Amino acid sequence: MNELEEGPIAMPLQHSEVTLQKTEQTREALADLLAAFVSGDRDRLIACYDQDVDWLFLAPATVFPFAGFRRGRAEVAKGFDVLFENYRLMEYQNETLIADGDWASTLGSGQLLQRTTGRTIHIRTGNFYRFRNGKVVVYRGFTDSLDTVEQVLGRELDF
Repeated sequence: MNELEEGPIAMPLQHSEVTLQKTEQTREALADLLAAFVSGDRDRLIACYDQDVDWLFLAPATVFPFAGFRRGRAEVAKGFDVLFENYRLMEYQNETLIADGDWASTLGSGQLLQRTTGRTIHIRTGNFYRFRNGKVVVYRGFTDSLDTVEQVLGRELDF
């Protein structure tokens, strides 16, 4: 009898049940975070972050003052306050969501209303999260900042 006739062979890279449970918890925590973001529920959104979160959104801070590095939930809350003060989220959709254990990543697109000008800003973002006990402990995000800056300024940049 050869290997194929003996029955299924366990793949060496299969996830353990613990990893699968963590992945499901991560998906649930991320879904809660994204729902809070899309609905503009600031308090619920901030509660999704760990007290000592290591947070970084890569974009030019001179144009997007909420961007840059922030350490701790209180600093992240200040960043979201600035974001929501300057923009109203009109639409946001995840195009891709991947979760594995404590880690998750998303690619999304959306529209923001720039409050001072009334311009609609189209955004595309990439986001990477690490969760512990249902809270984000590490976040890294980025956007196509050149395209977004040109939209915010209302003109193409001449190089």
